[in-house]
Amino acid sequence: MRTPTWTRGGSDDQIGRGTSDGPVRQTAGQSAVNRRRVRPVLVWAGIGAICVVFAAYVYLSWILSGNASAVGPGSDPVPTRATVGAWVFQCATPVLALSALFFVVRKSLLEHRLCAEAMVVIGSMIAWLHDLLINWLQPVVFYNATLVNFGAWTENIPGWISPNGRFLAEPVLMIGLPYIWMPLYLGLLGRWAMGRAHTARPALGVPGTFAAGWVAVFGVEFCCELLAVHTGLVGYPAGIPNLTLWSGNTHQVPMYGPLIWSTVLTCSGALLFFRDTNDLTVVERGMERVRWAGDRTRTMLSVLAITGFIHIVAIVGYDIPMNLEGLYAGSTQTYPTYLRTELCGPGTPVGCPDGTVFRGN
Repeated sequence: MRTPTWTRGGSDDQIGRGTSDGPVRQTAGQSAVNRRRVRPVLVWAGIGAICVVFAAYVYLSWILSGNASAVGPGSDPVPTRATVGAWVFQCATPVLALSALFFVVRKSLLEHRLCAEAMVVIGSMIAWLHDLLINWLQPVVFYNATLVNFGAWTENIPGWISPNGRFLAEPVLMIGLPYIWMPLYLGLLGRWAMGRAHTARPALGVPGTFAAGWVAVFGVEFCCELLAVHTGLVGYPAGIPNLTLWSGNTHQVPMYGPLIWSTVLTCSGALLFFRDTNDLTVVERGMERVRWAGDRTRTMLSVLAITGFIHIVAIVGYDIPMNLEGLYAGSTQTYPTYLRTELCGPGTPVGCPDGTVFRGN
């Protein structure tokens, strides 16, 4: 657990770990100013708490409503490459998830506190809810229904617009488990690249250092996207033609998707990299002014703050842009039933994305 004390000669935002010099004495005026200052950690923790409550509500209402049931692949034959790809992905992701959990548990035990990497894992696990939010207005992503799935919780989200959302085959193993390991491992990759760039060129500044991490993350994430789409496990039916590779085909890949998702993942790396001298992330600033909190409460505040950060980055950096770009989607070939299931297209009351609105068949 963290045992912060005021660092002698430090600034308001610095916290020493296990120092024995004692607290810096402050005047009554300084204390009054500190009490009035906003504590960023409490703001972020408040956002995180709202996200946790909202996620719990959606998941519970989804399960209790009976919508949590598997979606079938329909009548179209599933190609061999998709079957093989499904086995490969669904065998690899549990191994990666377990290794990520082992990593953060071991690191936390060695540090005798919940490490920042573990907090990222907790926050990103809760953020699995966001995977479907890009389909809010209309389908932007399809998943192969031969993958292990229990449908989707979208229709249990207040204000959901896109019809038939429960028929999206949200993969538990292929997509759910990566929310345990992907933000951690690609975040660590981004942090490593940022460290190398900062060491080689200290004058890069924050934007340049972040960009170095983004390049490393994008290289891996883009390859994963291409592999998933070309094996028939994922489909992106709503793409802006001029910004989409193989536009109009069922294996099209909107380039802005991997670009902005890599940015979201790199933010996890930046959170771990840009820490102050007391090992606090930017969203934990102001913890020293939360004097009423004990060690366990401070840990909980840190977890909630990082959870709030991950959710806000996902909403602003990915969910909103992907929904908006879907409004300008071009036409595509008809997707097979194992991808579109009963969301849209032939045999359903609504058409798949072909412009700015759904059109009936």
